[in-house]
Amino acid sequence: MPDPTGNITESTLTQVSLTAGYYLVTYSVSAILRDPNYIQVTPFYNGTAHLETGVYFATTANGSSAVGASSFILYAPEATTFSLTYSGPEDAREGTVTLTFLKLRVPA
Repeated sequence: MPDPTGNITESTLTQVSLTAGYYLVTYSVSAILRDPNYIQVTPFYNGTAHLETGVYFATTANGSSAVGASSFILYAPEATTFSLTYSGPEDAREGTVTLTFLKLRVPA
């Protein structure tokens, strides 16, 4: 859904541009791993990766689902680009990502 204020815009298929401010960010990921393995999804914004708000999930059986979710307050002191980075030794199959941004009004 487009943001009529222009604070949150899709800059590419994998990146979201945010104006300066505070945002409530929530995301969830799910995928199937063919073999026992793990997925790690890490938010990237303000020029750095943020492992503290990342998702990690390990599987122990063939064809297992890997799922995870995270919610956090993102402070962008200036305009920033947000993305999620997947890392894992195996390609995830049939994946889904749900990502929500809500700009917060914070009194000055």
